[in-house]
Amino acid sequence: MAAAFALASSLLWGGGDFLGGRATRARSVLVVLAWSQLAMLLLLWTTIGVLAATTDFQVPLHAVLVGALGGAAGVIGLGAFYRALAAGPMSVVPPIAAAGVALPVAVGLASGGTDASAIVVAGLVLAIVGIILASIGEGSSSDHTLATRIAPATLGLCLVAAIGFGLIFVAMDRAAGDDMATALVATGGVRAGSVLLVLGAAVASRARLRAGVGRRELGGFVVIGLLDTGANLCFAIAAATGELAIVAVLGSLYPAVTSGLAHVVLGERLGRVQLVGAACAIGGVMLLALR
Repeated sequence: MAAAFALASSLLWGGGDFLGGRATRARSVLVVLAWSQLAMLLLLWTTIGVLAATTDFQVPLHAVLVGALGGAAGVIGLGAFYRALAAGPMSVVPPIAAAGVALPVAVGLASGGTDASAIVVAGLVLAIVGIILASIGEGSSSDHTLATRIAPATLGLCLVAAIGFGLIFVAMDRAAGDDMATALVATGGVRAGSVLLVLGAAVASRARLRAGVGRRELGGFVVIGLLDTGANLCFAIAAATGELAIVAVLGSLYPAVTSGLAHVVLGERLGRVQLVGAACAIGGVMLLALR
């Protein structure tokens, strides 16, 4: 079950990143983040309130606080990721950001939560290589390095995104507990932390969040938030029921999803490197499923 939820989080994150990256080309990052995050904050905490009022479930403060810290780190990473997608080549940005999976994998292995058997190690390595290769666009293999195709400022944004994504994976694992109800609270904490940080940044910068935002555009922001929050919840459930080092890798397949959507929706051509990467990722997932 944990693997299924982790893979679902990749699908949802991939879709949200695709829509969020496109939206950021027309709107500021703060506008996109504020509207997409706020709508889901209200939905999540309404659900948690109903759960607490109708059952004997007690909202664990630890899950809220740790989730909020992860949400703050995650929204910084997400904002940097959206900015990088808007400023740099989509074929290069996702693989650098996806490299943040190394952090939760290292934490999971170091904590002893995952048995580092030959099959697990092979599956993790194959899946991580697949994540990177599946995200590299046509022609990128002719460059000497990924950095030659990207401006230093955009590269810095990618690295911030990688660290932020890695930290939110670890925080959600620590906050999610071992049941779905606590995972829901952890997701609510994540959203609370992200909204507080975004609104604080908006106030500090005097950003006009409502200027020119129509109903149709607002609906698009809500969809982005729904996908991102759904991904967070799926990953929290995966972390609560599975092993961090494994679910983090499965949850980091989102760049391949984003590339696939770019191929289907925008007509971008998938290169040979991407196809090899997809095969590696699938092979790694299969090895992890066999353990």
